[in-house]
Amino acid sequence: MKLKLMSVMMVMGVLLGTQAAWADDCSISGTITASPTNSPGGPAWAYTLVMTWDTGTPYALSHANVLIDSADGTCMCSDLEDALSWNNPIGTSDGDPNGCIVSYEGFLECKGDPSIPGVEGILLKLEPIEDEFCEPGPTGTGTFVFYSDLPPAPIDEDILSIVDKYATQSCFGHLSGDFPGLACDPVSVDGASWGTLKGLFR
Repeated sequence: MKLKLMSVMMVMGVLLGTQAAWADDCSISGTITASPTNSPGGPAWAYTLVMTWDTGTPYALSHANVLIDSADGTCMCSDLEDALSWNNPIGTSDGDPNGCIVSYEGFLECKGDPSIPGVEGILLKLEPIEDEFCEPGPTGTGTFVFYSDLPPAPIDEDILSIVDKYATQSCFGHLSGDFPGLACDPVSVDGASWGTLKGLFR
């Protein structure tokens, strides 16, 4: 019995070690660019996130989150509800099999992501729309678009970041570029132009 138990524990150790090695090999990153919509009746700015990921495992992407502010940050959920909008599907990525197209819905979550330990605060969840013929793969690139009347300001890369979920694991990465110029944590207001600063108080 002891020998059998030791064998089981050794197998579990190998599996856990393999998972840890896989997690170390994962990567995810994104860049957000802003462009004016020139729409008199709609939001003034369109923000385009291009995200790439590699789970470093055979496991496919489950979903991804743009981490906007931490649980102890200065933003309130109402700040983001007022500042951001999007259409659903919010974007698409390549998928399996054969580079098929996966569509995603966007959700503003105010209390983090319970499926990823330690991910709290305000986030924009990018959830693949279920399709039995096409789903995200272990690697991929996606493009997502959201809107705001607030002009762009540089992202504070110490706060705004990105994380994906796959199987029971997750991978954190960096975001770069611009985000709507909120007067709270996600952007570096010191680096914003005077036009951007005025936009914060419209």
